[in-house]
Amino acid sequence: MYSKYLLFAVLALSFVACKQDNKQKESVGSSGQPTANITHLTGNWIAMDFISRASDNGSVLKGMNNSHIPYAFAISFDESYGDSVMCYNGMESYKLAYSIRVDTIELKGARQGKSIFLVYDSQGQGQKEITMFDGTMAKTQIDRFIRSSAQTRDGYLAFQMALNHNLFGGQFTSLKKGLGKDPIQFTPFGSIQNLPGYDRFELCTAGDCFVTGDGIDVMTLSNSKQQDSGKFFGYRYGIDNDTLTIYNLINENPDEKGAYTIGGVVYQFLRKKPEY
Repeated sequence: MYSKYLLFAVLALSFVACKQDNKQKESVGSSGQPTANITHLTGNWIAMDFISRASDNGSVLKGMNNSHIPYAFAISFDESYGDSVMCYNGMESYKLAYSIRVDTIELKGARQGKSIFLVYDSQGQGQKEITMFDGTMAKTQIDRFIRSSAQTRDGYLAFQMALNHNLFGGQFTSLKKGLGKDPIQFTPFGSIQNLPGYDRFELCTAGDCFVTGDGIDVMTLSNSKQQDSGKFFGYRYGIDNDTLTIYNLINENPDEKGAYTIGGVVYQFLRKKPEY
């Protein structure tokens, strides 16, 4: 009888050890380095490839039309979400269930019931990255995400801050008289310094704010001290992204969406880019 109890204990310990070993293999790669888990993933991950394209072209629209729109501009991992990840596409935020297999994260039912896969780079030195493979379209789309260091309440705000910094970073001096000598700055936080009448801006990245279709990039300028002061403007950079022209947008038919046309020049700036 004693030998039977001993055998049962040995088998039980072997079973527990086996489960622990399998669990460890799920979170540690073949090199012995830690791989994807909620501890490593927690935070806001932003679509840096898209931000780089927009910055290089001086245009959100060109960043989209010259390549593609990523499935999400930002994804957020947080232990409080349970087995879900938060996605932000510029118009809405929503959760997707996910599962992890070593370095690969499956976002389940992302589009038409199909999954999207993220690969976490656990072996690289320095800043960690996630590569998104979206095979739900006719052609697989690949996008690189980095974890934002900005302390924001959600992933889309982190994305906006990075986009603002890359697309509108630097100092702007007016090429038209009447704005004074102080340089104008568009901050990553969406504020504007030294532009009379306006102290806030927001770049259009999705949805109904593209009021001219593909005609021109759109931003909203507003005054935080005046309610409902937001107004659409078109913006366009020069070839080398060193001049910025901002245009009036005229609503030809208020009852029809997207019926805006490009009006006259409101501001024209010379840009001194930030030094990185």
